Amino acid sequence: MNDTEQQIAEFLRPYSAEIQSFAQALRAYLKKETKPAFELAGMSAQSFNIGYGFTTTAWDCYCAIIVYRKHINISLPSGASLSDPEGLLHGTGSRIRHLKVKELKDVQTPAVRQVLKEARKNALFLVRDKVSERSGVTTVIKTRKAKPD
Repeated sequence: MNDTEQQIAEFLRPYSAEIQSFAQALRAYLKKETKPAFELAGMSAQSFNIGYGFTTTAWDCYCAIIVYRKHINISLPSGASLSDPEGLLHGTGSRIRHLKVKELKDVQTPAVRQVLKEARKNALFLVRDKVSERSGVTTVIKTRKAKPD
């Protein structure tokens, strides 16, 4: 296990075995579906987040696995602008929407795959001038900056 995989496992350690396993399965699936991409992993105030995008900037991510204590969502930072003919997206914010997922098969449906494909295409269009030529998925561990005293 490499250093980034160990760090991600450590971030997931406080969660139940079921949540850990599901998060890792979602990672494997999204990494397979998103090449090339950056995988950005780090803690927020209430969750562990693993984003996928074309730069190392979190807001450039097209989707993110949001790991909560009892459930996992797939966040779409530009979800409000996506077509959603099947009504899969939840949320009322001006930008962000999320998919509620309970198991891996929830993200493998044609409708969800289409939403993710559209989100990826839109994100790539927005950051096309910042994207370098590369292949594969590069994992980046993001750490929160300490608050000034």
